[in-house]
Parts: sequence; structure tokens; C-alpha cells
Amino acid sequence: HTIQQLEDYASSCASIQNLLLSLHSEGIASKWATGTIIRTHALRNLIGCKKDDMVVGLIMVGWTKQVPRMPRRRRVLEGDVLKDVNI
Repeated sequence: HTIQQLEDYASSCASIQNLLLSLHSEGIASKWATGTIIRTHALRNLIGCKKDDMVVGLIMVGWTKQVPRMPRRRRVLEGDVLKDVNI
């Protein structure tokens, strides 16, 4: 890969993370899938990829049936390390 391709990949990943955070802030569930699914000919044909295009991931978006509750936590400094502790 060229330096430009690596920079493009990194900026695409950052953009996807920002999108996922934005969706979460609106109460919308999402999942960023990578792996085998993004390398299949079926997906590449479906989204119209050219031979040299790189698919960074598949983003699934929807509504959850139930929103999981996050445990309450606080941060504790142990030496030089800040750790999350469930309370």
C-alpha cells in the first residue's frame, strides 16, 4: 500500500468512528463490521466497487429493542494508571 492509501484508510476509519458516535448520541444502534463480509464478491458487486477499491467496513444501523444499562462507575487512580471501577 502507498502512504496515500494508508492515510485514506486511517481517515476513513476515523470518519466511521465519528459516525458511530453521532448515531449513538441520537439513540440509534450501530455496528461496524469488518472481516470476510467486506471482501466478498457479492458485497463488492452490490455496492459497485471497482477492482482497486478498498472497503473499510459495513455499517449496520437500526433501533434496539432494549437499551442496556451501563453499570455506574468511577475512576480511581492506582499509581500512574487511571482505572474504571464499578460502584
